[in-house]
Amino acid sequence: NLHSAEQAGPLLAVDVENNIVLHWRAHGTPLRSKAAPFVDLHYISNEIDSIAGGSRKVIIFNIWAHFTTHPLEYYIRRVARIRQAVIALLKRAPDTIVIIKSANTTTLKNVYSSDWFSIQLDIILRTAFQGINVAFIDVWQMTSCHYSKESIHPNPTVIGNEINLLLSFICPV
Repeated sequence: NLHSAEQAGPLLAVDVENNIVLHWRAHGTPLRSKAAPFVDLHYISNEIDSIAGGSRKVIIFNIWAHFTTHPLEYYIRRVARIRQAVIALLKRAPDTIVIIKSANTTTLKNVYSSDWFSIQLDIILRTAFQGINVAFIDVWQMTSCHYSKESIHPNPTVIGNEINLLLSFICPV
């Protein structure tokens, strides 16, 4: 029990048998969820800056859904700062694995939370990390062509596919 906010973290999972430690935390503001103490909200770039990196480290992040009600310029600045942090991380520990989960289609269909706006955020994210040694989990493609009902939180089949693709980057056969 880390005595942290339910949806903000930090949360911790440990698998002693396989020597895996998982740290999870929500990104900083904006965050549309249950109330969380501000002290528990850390920017992705600051978290990446605090990680030493190395061959046994995997950094995974996803950033788009909570930005669909904000101007693109706000998102661009945040992604640019994360890009700087990732470049610095890979410079000090080039064997660190960095994986980015893309946006996905959603049931939210209004001017500010639409697939049209979400794909713009996804394009900005992909463009920002072009030419940098990161991997993308392309959930946009998974959800846009899947037979399941669209949802901000994809169904278990899509999540299983995401995990399989993620694992192929972490422990390729």
